[in-house]
Amino acid sequence: MALDMNYTPTRLVDITTLTEDQWLDWRKKGIGGSDVAAALNMSPYRTARDLYYDKIGVAPAVEGPDKSITFQIGHLLEDVVAQIFAKKTGLTVYEDHWMYQHPLYPFLIADVDRFVLLPDGRKAILECKTAHYDMQFKWANGAVPRHYELQVRHYMSVMNIDVAFIACLFSNNENDFVWQKIERDVEEEENTILALEAFWNNHVLARVEPPLVEKPDAVLESLRRFFGPADKSEPDVELDSKFLNSLSEIMTLKEEKKNLDAQSKALETRIKTLYAPIVEQMGTACRASCESGSEVFRITYNPQYREGISKDKLSALRAQYPDVYDEFVEQSESRIFKVVKAAIA
Repeated sequence: MALDMNYTPTRLVDITTLTEDQWLDWRKKGIGGSDVAAALNMSPYRTARDLYYDKIGVAPAVEGPDKSITFQIGHLLEDVVAQIFAKKTGLTVYEDHWMYQHPLYPFLIADVDRFVLLPDGRKAILECKTAHYDMQFKWANGAVPRHYELQVRHYMSVMNIDVAFIACLFSNNENDFVWQKIERDVEEEENTILALEAFWNNHVLARVEPPLVEKPDAVLESLRRFFGPADKSEPDVELDSKFLNSLSEIMTLKEEKKNLDAQSKALETRIKTLYAPIVEQMGTACRASCESGSEVFRITYNPQYREGISKDKLSALRAQYPDVYDEFVEQSESRIFKVVKAAIA
């Protein structure tokens, strides 16, 4: 596959004329930048099947991460991130309210956060992100989280632009800010387009569910979102016999884990037995050292704090202030997968 680099993106729709529901409908007409990682089974938030359901209009029983407060805050702070980037780089940043379409691969669409005017007159892309303060390590030494990199490279492909920037703010302090420059990689772009084309044609257009091949936690969360809450009134399900080997292996592995957990607990008890006298000598101090000849040990015993409400106080809150309880306490569902081998009568 050799890409034709002589093209201009197609203006699809002015998003300022759309309601949110209309905008979401337009996004279903193709694969956007935030969809790429999911289509390639590389998203930390969605499986390829989640994306497939979204494109064919199947709504989940439970809202996905894109409806969370965290994602909404990230969207609201885009302008702040763009302003900090402009201040730190001296580059001109501007908005373009159009949704674009790749003229050669019309199933590829782009809704770009901001554009940048480079000193030589060329146009670049700016993608604005926010992240928790503890996530800075993922951006260290010029790194960019892979799912974000795929998003930016997709925009470069649709827009036929060779340079992009991605900026991320980690707090309300502009010093907790990082930005990286990304140069276009045509060879990677070709491979990505082939993979996205296969997803679009073989699954979305063909109405065939993609297999669940992502990490198990992501798969289980995807199933939870689309099936919805558990229903104890549902009748028992008679499983296909093809699962017999899997069930036997689950029981074997759980027994192995139980033995390893017991060993781990015994080791943890022994470790605490050994350091208890050291803690006694340290008292309220948080640091200590121990030296003998060429051996030197540095010890820290630092406090950790967390906020929470005990079960007793939570019950009292529910009884005395039910309105407050209902407003601030959220119930979440988790399910435990358990297997026992029953004797045949």
